[in-house]
Amino acid sequence: MAKSNAERLREFKARKEEEAKRASLTLAGVFKTPFYQFLPNDFDFSSDFSDCFEFIGLPVPEIKDDRGLEDVTHYNDDLAAKMIEPNLGSLGRAEVMITALTEAAEDLAKHVNAYKRTEIKARLTEIETSDLSEPEAKKVALKEAARLNKMLDQLGKQVRHTFPQWKVIG
Repeated sequence: MAKSNAERLREFKARKEEEAKRASLTLAGVFKTPFYQFLPNDFDFSSDFSDCFEFIGLPVPEIKDDRGLEDVTHYNDDLAAKMIEPNLGSLGRAEVMITALTEAAEDLAKHVNAYKRTEIKARLTEIETSDLSEPEAKKVALKEAARLNKMLDQLGKQVRHTFPQWKVIG
């Protein structure tokens, strides 16, 4: 019997995961110096990385030893276990941190976008239901509606940020 698209996709993902695990094992001899030793001594208090966390009032994640994510995470579920490969040390922890921070920013951006869309649409509804019998009031309302619609158009676009490539496979 022919396989469904879902079955083929599951098998494809499983193959990719297996390839990535095999590749990560072959990288063990490449990255010999622990990543935390490569970072500048003042990384956790005088870098763009630390400045960003301090600016938003969050504690700066410390990378002062070669503990991996498995030593510091608060998650014990199966999903976390799939993301955390043991024995990758500070480099693996930093790589997962990049992914997690990117996904956190994307999720927060979605919520901010939804909030702004809701508020702008509410202001447009207010304009539609307002009394526009006066020519001057109608002119001001149409100008404001155009401005709000332009904002909605902006919120409909995607933003792209580029990063240096940080993932490699063997």
